[in-house]
Amino acid sequence: MIYLTDNFSMQMFEDKTYRISTKKIKKSKLIKNTKDAVTSIGSSRIARMLRKKVGKRDITLQPGDDIYVITSRFGRNKTDYRKENTYRYQVFSIQ
Repeated sequence: MIYLTDNFSMQMFEDKTYRISTKKIKKSKLIKNTKDAVTSIGSSRIARMLRKKVGKRDITLQPGDDIYVITSRFGRNKTDYRKENTYRYQVFSIQ
């Protein structure tokens, strides 16, 4: 299964051992690879940017799943030393 979220959490895993690989990717790859993904996006700003609906849902990851994660580089509290509206794009592959 392919997922897209703005909130990656260890609660997405059951009590098992997993091997996880992660890779930074470009926004274009995230958009291309998540057209039919199951989404869980809480940020209206991120949802608007990706043209997805806002809506949180529980995700339980299994071996073989890929989860694409977008997070803001400026965190929850805005600061003056980081450029606003910059994001980090990653894919986590679960094995």
